[in-house]
Amino acid sequence: LRALGAGGMGVVYLAEQDSPRRAVALKLLRLDSASPRQLERFEREAELLGRLSHPGIARVYEAGWAETETGRRPFFAMEFVEGQPLHEYVLEYELDLGAKLALVSQVAEAAHYAHERGVVHRDLKPSNILIDERGQPKVLDFGVARPLGAGSNATQTGQLVGTLAYMSPEQVAGDP
Repeated sequence: LRALGAGGMGVVYLAEQDSPRRAVALKLLRLDSASPRQLERFEREAELLGRLSHPGIARVYEAGWAETETGRRPFFAMEFVEGQPLHEYVLEYELDLGAKLALVSQVAEAAHYAHERGVVHRDLKPSNILIDERGQPKVLDFGVARPLGAGSNATQTGQLVGTLAYMSPEQVAGDP
């Protein structure tokens, strides 16, 4: 229906799913990012999100490949979150300290849930957290997420992935 945004590797559109009929966020791999490494990262994002079912994390409904006017492209359809980025929501509603801490607590619970299931987001920042119409934070964009455990080769040791201003000290140091 329309573009919602674009990031380093994907473009997200508002779309309508036929069955069941609902609005979805449809993420497609950007054509200029379609290297084998980026394709692997894109497919891993869909796989990792598919492991997660938490009220604070946008859910994946379907993933696969689609024929488009520009050729076959990977996609995934996920929960469309009608809301505002965390920082805009806090400013618009002039939240007091208690309300801000409640939001941070909910985001931390979602991150903890993901960690318990072997997924580290690695780019948790205000623009990747939308607050929906009920005031529920939803964590989005697991594009640089890392699976935990043996055999995980999501990045090389020492490689910086994410947004520097929001990285943990361990991430900045390249300490796995």
